[in-house]
Amino acid sequence: MALTPGASKLHNRLPRITTRQRLDWQVRRMDAHNLWRRLIAPWKRRKRKAAGAATAQGFDKARDAQRTSGPALVFADLGGSHGLSCAAVYDLVTIRAQHSVVQVVDIGPFIADKTSERPAIADGCENVYFLCQPDALSSILPGLTPALIARAYRVGRWVWETPIFPEAWRFAENLVHEVWAPSLFCAETFRRALSLPVHVVPHAVTAPARPAVSMRHGLGIPDDIFLGVAIMDIRTCPERKNPWAHVRAWLAAFGSDPTAVLILKVRVGRRTALVLDELREIIGEARNIRLMTHELTREDIAALHHAADAYLSLHRSEGYGLNIHEALACGKPVIATHWSANAEYGPTFRNYHPVDFGLVDYRDWTGHYADTAFQWADADLGAAAETLRSLRDRHHRERAWTTDLAEVA
Repeated sequence: MALTPGASKLHNRLPRITTRQRLDWQVRRMDAHNLWRRLIAPWKRRKRKAAGAATAQGFDKARDAQRTSGPALVFADLGGSHGLSCAAVYDLVTIRAQHSVVQVVDIGPFIADKTSERPAIADGCENVYFLCQPDALSSILPGLTPALIARAYRVGRWVWETPIFPEAWRFAENLVHEVWAPSLFCAETFRRALSLPVHVVPHAVTAPARPAVSMRHGLGIPDDIFLGVAIMDIRTCPERKNPWAHVRAWLAAFGSDPTAVLILKVRVGRRTALVLDELREIIGEARNIRLMTHELTREDIAALHHAADAYLSLHRSEGYGLNIHEALACGKPVIATHWSANAEYGPTFRNYHPVDFGLVDYRDWTGHYADTAFQWADADLGAAAETLRSLRDRHHRERAWTTDLAEVA
């Protein structure tokens, strides 16, 4: 699907980002706070790496441990609303189907407050699952004694979104016996860097339950409006989720047409909140794109999926793309950059609409990734706009047919 962007009919209708705008954005992005974060980033990475290695002292795995169907101990952040937390809920389904007894420890409180009291852990665990990134192990291991898991077979559930393995995770290679990757895209990155067995174990995604109350009703959006939804967390690396692309593609497809509305659910942090101003500049006077920034529960996210007529993800790279998969499972048309993890499971759904892309060098003003010598996707926004218009036209036709049938009846 890798084609040169720009060949699509609607490409020339894409809102332009002027040179003046880009310069203004660059100046705003390099404020004192962001400059300081960039300056100390290498030191913080070294500190995290050293802390991980220090915490892991004494917890080296038993080389002869074997995976069993017996008792399992699972560490996961289950209370958060971020993707890793939601994915852990699905992974528990897989684990419970494989073991006779499963004890689950919610690590969310430990991450938020390292002084939180640790729960009692049953003796005799034969298997341990760390459903978290290696970074979180420094919040887990201090609450354990090495003897408790010394003979256990250990599995790390890791997800990563670039082709370069993060060296800050290297210490965890001595802690786990195998790694579960949710996609082949992740697995290939891990296999190139590790001597561990790496297995592709997709998240056991199912369609979220339909809410009792319609999200459309709460947002004041009538049923005859074509509603697009995009959900993204840009607290760390806005470039990866690429919110600007979503706004430009929507405006290229519909201009300011009020019968086609995009809900762009964005989670921002202190250093990335300025992206909202950039998006507002592109949106201009159009009133058919709504930026939603308040926190949502998992039930709210499910309600958004069920309310949507289309889900949009013009990302640059996904380690898995949980929202993409959930929208597909809900039966919603999904327009997504056809690269990285979602290119693996997306085509198994009839409602998946892949977007062509070109590969571009990694660029990121936040300096989120330590290793920068890789490429990621740049979606053909004109092609995305064409697909959006096609879906909107089909939506209107189907509603007209439904209305006609109701009148005949």
